[in-house]
Amino acid sequence: MLRLDEQVARCFQRLQAKEFEPLVQFLKESRDGTLEQLVGAVQNEHIFRLQGEAGVLADLLGHIKNSNELVTKLSATRKG
Repeated sequence: MLRLDEQVARCFQRLQAKEFEPLVQFLKESRDGTLEQLVGAVQNEHIFRLQGEAGVLADLLGHIKNSNELVTKLSATRKG
């Protein structure tokens, strides 16, 4: 798995701006819709695909939510 660098963390941080609220809301709704589909999935292949999709969306939303702390931590590491 790739580690986030400061430049990427700052991009996630920018996604917290008001102008990106529609995108973040879309990601949240996509994650919720994927989880709803997962509840009704019966085929293993479909379950695995939905689990992966939900995981990626959750990771993206988590990076956006935690980007302020991430930038602070990465910039301190760079300076120290």
